[in-house]
Amino acid sequence: MNQARIDMSVPASHPALPGHFPGQPIVPGVVLLALVHEQACERLGFAAGPTRWSRIKFLRPILPDQPFQLIVDGQQDRFSFQIFTSAGDPVARGQCRHAELA
Repeated sequence: MNQARIDMSVPASHPALPGHFPGQPIVPGVVLLALVHEQACERLGFAAGPTRWSRIKFLRPILPDQPFQLIVDGQQDRFSFQIFTSAGDPVARGQCRHAELA
């Protein structure tokens, strides 16, 4: 298994933020999952294809421009992830693997 640690943030200019939530934006979970998937492909060689996400838990929100650390651990057919604030507080965790379409 391979592991990667990536320091990230989502810019306040991200197009998903204005509607989530107006006046007090937070980064939508789907945006975080897209970043996780992108990094797993880039850093672990997670292959393209149908996927199944499981055991996903969102524990606290991430704000625009807030630094966080993403840890992805896995290989080409499956990986797990954890997201932490820069202070080390858990934000989210879960798993993803390749799965056939139903």
